[in-house]
Amino acid sequence: MGKVFHAIPDLASPPQVQASLREILADPELRVYWWDWERECYVNVDATPEEPRGGTDRTVTLLAYETRKIGAIVHDDRLLEAPEFLDSFIPMMRIAMERDRLHRDLTAKLEQLQASRLRIVRSADEERRRLERNLHDGAQQRLIATLLPLRTLSSRVADDEELAPLAQQACEELEGAIEDLRELARGLHPPLLARRGLAAALRAGATRSSLPVELEIRLGDDLSPAVEAAAYYVCAEAVTNATKHARASRVWIAVAQDERSLTVEVRDDGVGGARFDGADATGLEGLRDRVEALDGRLELESPPACGTRLVARFPVAAYD
Repeated sequence: MGKVFHAIPDLASPPQVQASLREILADPELRVYWWDWERECYVNVDATPEEPRGGTDRTVTLLAYETRKIGAIVHDDRLLEAPEFLDSFIPMMRIAMERDRLHRDLTAKLEQLQASRLRIVRSADEERRRLERNLHDGAQQRLIATLLPLRTLSSRVADDEELAPLAQQACEELEGAIEDLRELARGLHPPLLARRGLAAALRAGATRSSLPVELEIRLGDDLSPAVEAAAYYVCAEAVTNATKHARASRVWIAVAQDERSLTVEVRDDGVGGARFDGADATGLEGLRDRVEALDGRLELESPPACGTRLVARFPVAAYD
């Protein structure tokens, strides 16, 4: 029993478990099987379906509870002569294999969840890019095409006291609608981000911001598009919240990349009190989902009356 605890490492792979048991029990032909509850069959250490079978001098000992199967061991008959084999070893193996199965199932589900979240982020970004292209190439171009003859008409009726103000107002309204549409398209997915990268997109966004934004940017050349997009939206959402909700007078953005990670920090001098959930979430919960889908972490510090600090950390890994 002591050898079992010391010879088999924690979270050992199935082949490691089988090899260790063969050595400990002096049974070079011992075979270990796990019950695969999804496929409803036994599998060997290679995860291949295989029914445990005995033979000459070989016995199949099932590992199970009353309500569920756990696994099986095919071993030398002589092991049954040792009382501790059935009284201690088999119950211990049953518990260990159940723990192993639960751990592997949990790990697999977490990996599936992570992959699903990443697919959602990618799909959302692609949809944003598609909408931005449609707005730019479709509605925006049609509005501009309409504005040109309207300006010509406005100049021709400039001397008409009744029509001139109406034509001028129509031009101004249409120009405002075009600018609103441009801002909407940039908010969906700024084309500058795809063309020139994160640093250029952040500088352009800071220039357009109604609040003064101080930038400190130190970037390399190997950021993936997914990480660039997530970092940009962290900054954009934080600046938007500082403008609309925090009543801030200034924002500071620091973006730094090293060999292993990208760190994005956004601070403001507003009223604080921001939260990831509840009425004060202001989009931060969805932002956290986006960051965590890329194996990143999003941290929030926002004590009342002391401003807000939002920090996102991403591993510098490729997400193609």
